[in-house]
Formats: sequence, structure tokens, C-alpha cells
Amino acid sequence: MNQSLRPVIQVIKEKCVNCHRCIAVCPVKMCNDGSGDVIDLHSDLCIGCGECIVACTHEARIGIDDFQLFMDDLKKGTGIVAIVAPAAVASFNGKYLELNGFLKSLGVKAVFDVSFGAELTVKSYLAYMKKHNPSTVISQPCPTLVSYIEMYRPELIPYLAPADSPVMHTIKMIKKFYPQYRGYKIANLTPCYSKRRELDACGLGDYNVGFLSLRRYLDQNKQDISAYPALDYDNPPAERAVLFSSPGGLMRTVERYDKDINSNTRKIEGSPEIYHYFAYLSQAIQNGSSPVFKLIDCLNCSMGCNGGPATGNQDKHLDDIEILIEKRQREARKRYTSKGFFAKLAGKNKLEKLLDKYWDEGLYKRSYTDRSEIFKKMVTAPSQEQIEEVFHSMHKKSKEDILDCGACGYRSCEQMAVAIINNLNKPENCKHFVEFEKTVSNEQQAKDMLNRMVQQAVDKMNQNMEGIGALSGQIDETAEYVLTSSSVIQNMVESLRSIDTTLNHNAMTLQKLNQSSTEGKNRIGKIVELIAEVSQHAEALIEACDVIGDIADQTGILGMNAAIEAAHAGEAVGKGFAVVAASIRKLAESSGRQAAEISNSLKNIKGLIEKSGESSSNAQRQFETVLSLVETVKEEAANIKGVMDHQNAGGSQVINTLEQINKLIVTVRNDSSILLKSGQTIIEDINSLKSV
Repeated sequence: MNQSLRPVIQVIKEKCVNCHRCIAVCPVKMCNDGSGDVIDLHSDLCIGCGECIVACTHEARIGIDDFQLFMDDLKKGTGIVAIVAPAAVASFNGKYLELNGFLKSLGVKAVFDVSFGAELTVKSYLAYMKKHNPSTVISQPCPTLVSYIEMYRPELIPYLAPADSPVMHTIKMIKKFYPQYRGYKIANLTPCYSKRRELDACGLGDYNVGFLSLRRYLDQNKQDISAYPALDYDNPPAERAVLFSSPGGLMRTVERYDKDINSNTRKIEGSPEIYHYFAYLSQAIQNGSSPVFKLIDCLNCSMGCNGGPATGNQDKHLDDIEILIEKRQREARKRYTSKGFFAKLAGKNKLEKLLDKYWDEGLYKRSYTDRSEIFKKMVTAPSQEQIEEVFHSMHKKSKEDILDCGACGYRSCEQMAVAIINNLNKPENCKHFVEFEKTVSNEQQAKDMLNRMVQQAVDKMNQNMEGIGALSGQIDETAEYVLTSSSVIQNMVESLRSIDTTLNHNAMTLQKLNQSSTEGKNRIGKIVELIAEVSQHAEALIEACDVIGDIADQTGILGMNAAIEAAHAGEAVGKGFAVVAASIRKLAESSGRQAAEISNSLKNIKGLIEKSGESSSNAQRQFETVLSLVETVKEEAANIKGVMDHQNAGGSQVINTLEQINKLIVTVRNDSSILLKSGQTIIEDINSLKSV
């Protein structure tokens, strides 16, 4: 028999990102080839479990089935009958009978329920166990586990049930008991891609069609499975064997015959648990410590066939799936049982009669092939020296370097080394190797970068040193300017203080001038009053002079009259009286002249007094103007004094600030010198780094 296995998983290399998730979940590891830029696959070492399909988030791995060939042949009118696995209930949301209607709408002539084939399988198992009483029987409905045992655990082949799977029971039943379909091709509708290999191994069955492909076809053509009629299968109905797609389904079906089967059955499923169990099972059997159980009910997928890689159910909850299976199981059992003991017994007998009708002791036998030579040819077991050599090339030089981290996808560093030795991987996919190489590369890059940075730093520092030197000179020059400015400002402040003193003295002088002007004003006022009084007295004198003048005129007239009278009196009497009259007239004339002169003088004096009064009034008004100006000057002097006081205080503050600036300038000058020396030291230190 040809030991080469048909590929059931395809690698889409364009989508592979070399993440090694496929290797991590793969139970057998060495079927994966990671020696290139993508993870390729050796089909002859692949057990077809489909774990990598589920794990790959990039859709770089897909299952291979015969859906397109199946559809093409239907369109050609090829006679085809279909057998449907019990997992169809979970894959089509309980619409498994509507699936029959859909298939027949495509041109499928008949549809058979593999669950009935599972009933026949249980009968075959029980017949074998009763006849041969083996120490243990490993169930084989799962083609993935059969391939695993044939390729990697051939020592367990004797324990595999030498009976066909439910699929093969169904196909052989059709071939023998349904002659009307003789010559028809048979399509196996399945949750499992690896069933293709079982069909090849047994030489029966023409198409392996995944449920997922049928679902995609319906979705792409916008068809609802519910729209098709619910049609019964074309073979007798199964009873509790409809549970076969669920974990423990075989055990629960056998329970119909053996109530104690639970205590004699090892139910185990899911990766990696099942593979770990098989890895130590033969050793346990040899040691006599196993098997504890007569029947090993095992499946590759943790959800059983209901979660197979060709179902698309991996993201569903287990209870949501199994509730559909349990519902069908209850309905199936009702077909064969009704109320009353004898009715149930009759139902059981009816089922047994049906099974007897379609069961033949020699018809459903299965043999297996030891395929371990393929693995041995493709994967050599290296010596410890070879492994150590690989470890050395991977920079694993101590126990601390053996990380067994699993980042490469393998269970251990040693397993990775075996893959590398067999050209199935490369050191570049090892985390430790990559980190080490990265470190070495980073060190070299860091050294190169450091040298570049050192050179750049030296160049920059040299530029900076020139700048620092120039800055230091500028600081010295600035210090001199600041010190000079400080001296000038101090002189200015002293001048301001001198001005302030002068202003204070001027203020006192103005105050005295103000007092003197006030006194002068007051005295001028008194003089004006005295002049006014003198003017009044002068007026009285003028009036008196006028009176005297009038008296003199009257005296003159009197003298004239006396002379006239003297003339009249005669010479004797009148002569003396005439003399007196002449004297009086002379006196009157003299008094008149004097009164006139006095009057003129008084008028002149009055004129002068009036002019003096006007001058005194003008002087008084000027004194008032002087006083007003003195007040203005006094106020302005006060304002100037206030400003000067403020400037004087600010000047003191400026002097204090300048003293601080002087100190800082001295400090900056000293620090710039230190910085200059420090910069030179840094350049020397940086240059010394080049030798590191």
C-alpha cells in the first residue's frame, strides 16, 4: 500500500507571516518546515488535525476538501449519494433534515445518516471485544488519531479497534445492502478534512466535502438552509448513536448494552491532552500499570466532531452546540421507545433487528499501516553532540540559555535543535538567538554610533570651546564695562544726592524769600496807607492855603480901603493910618504870594504823593505776583524734591543691585574659566572613549 498521504491542509504562502503559531499548536511539530521565510508543510508527516487552521489568524492555512469537484460532477449529472456525519446538526443549527432537502436540490440521489453507521460500529466493537477480550480498545472514528498512531505511535496499532469507523460502516452498508445505488459515487459530508485520508486508506468514498464549504456556498449564494424541505434520511434512523459527534458519544451508545461502561471507559479528547496520553500509554501498558479501562473513547478535537476544523464552530459555546445534539438524541430514542416496559423492549428488539439486518461480521473490518518509516526517513534522531553543536551555533552556551520558552513553537529547545538539524527550521527563529544576535549587532551598532557620537561631540565641543573662549573674553570685557558703569552710576547717584541737598537749601531759601516778600508786601501796604493819609493832609493844607489866600486878598482890600480912608482923613490923621494901611497891604500881598507859593508846592507834593501812591500800588501788585511765583516755585521745588527723594532711594537700590551684579560678574568670570577648563577635560575624556 502506498504510504504517501494526500494533502488535506494547504499553506497560502502569500499570507504567512512566519509567526510560528501553527508550529505551537501542532501536535507533531516536525511536519512544519520553518527553514524558509514562511512555514511550509510536509503532508506525509501531517496528521491533518487542523489545529493550525484554527490558530492561524492570517488565513495562511486552509483545509482541502473535494467540494468543487463534487459540485462540478453534480452539474454534469453524475450519480452521487451522500452520507452525512451526525455533526451536521451542530453545523447547520439543528436544520440537518433541511440539509437533506438542499442536497437533493443539487442533484444528490439519496442521503444516508452516518449515525446509523455509528450504531453498526458499536455492534462491531462489542462483537470484537466479546470474541477476543482485548486488554483495551482504542476507538478509531477519528482519522486524525489513526494517522497519529500509524505515523508516530505505531506501538499502539495493536490496540486500535480492528473495525471500521461509522463512515466506512455506512459506505459498506450502501455498497452491500442498497444495490439500487451500485455504481453511484459517494460523497462524505464531514466536519473533518482528514477523513479524506480514511477514504483513501480504505479505498472507498469519492468526495470528502466539509460542512464549512457547504455553509460558504449557501452564504455566497444568499440561500437560507431553512428554505429547503426537511427530508428524512434514506436509511433507517439511528437511536442514541446520534451522540457520536460529541465527546463520550461512543461510551453513551455502548451504555445501552453495558450499564457499567462508564467505569470501564477512558473518555479523552482535545490537543495536547490526547497526544500526551498516547505518548505514555504504551509504556504504561508494558509496565503493567495500564490500561485501567477496557475502552478508550478518544477524539482529536476538544468539542468532538461538532467542533471539527471543517465545521466553523470553533467560536461557539460548547453548550450551544451540544444542546442541539441532545435534543436530537431524545427525539431519536423516542422513535424506538414508548411507555411501558414491554413497549420499550419491543423498541429495542426492533433496533437490534435492524442492526442485524445491516451488519455482517466479516464486512466491517479495518486494518492499519505502520507509517513510522516515513517519519524516520524524513526526520533523523540526532546525537547529543549534534544537539550541543546546534546549541552552540544558537549561542546557547550554558543552562541559563536553554530557555524552553516555546516562542519558536516547539516544546523545548532540544526539539527546536532537532528541527534545525533536519533542515526543518533555522536558528533565526529562536528567540534567544535573535536576542543574542540583536545584542551583538546592537553592541557593534552602539560602538559605531558611539564613535560617531564621540567624533561629533568632539567637533561640537571644539566649536563650543571656541565659543566658550570668545564668551569668556566677552564676559571679561562685559565685567569691565559693568564695573565702569557701576562707578559712573555711583557718581551719578552722588550727584543726585548733591542736587537733593541743593534743592533742600533752595527750598529753605524760597521759604525765607516767601516770608520776606510777605513782609515787604505788608510794609508796602502800610506805606500806601500812609501816603493816602499824607495826601489827605496835603488836601487840607491846600484848602488852608486857599483860605489864607482869601484872607490875604481881603486884607489887601482892607489895606486899600484903609489907604483910601487915610487919604480922606487928611495928612495928620491919615498919615499914620496910611502907613499902617500900606503895611497891611504889603503884608497882604506878601501873604498872598506865600499862600500861592505854598499852594503850588502843596499841589506839587500832592501830585508826587499821588504818583508815589500809584507806584506803591504797582509795587504791591508786583509783590503779590512775586509771592504767587514764589509759591509756584515752592510747589515745583517740592515736586522736584519728591522726585529726587524717589530717585535717591532708587539710586541706593541701583547701587545695591550693582554691587550684586559686580559680585555675579566676578563669579561668572570665575565660572567661565572653570567651564573652559572643564570643556577641555571633557574633550580629553571623549577622545579617550575612542579607545574603548
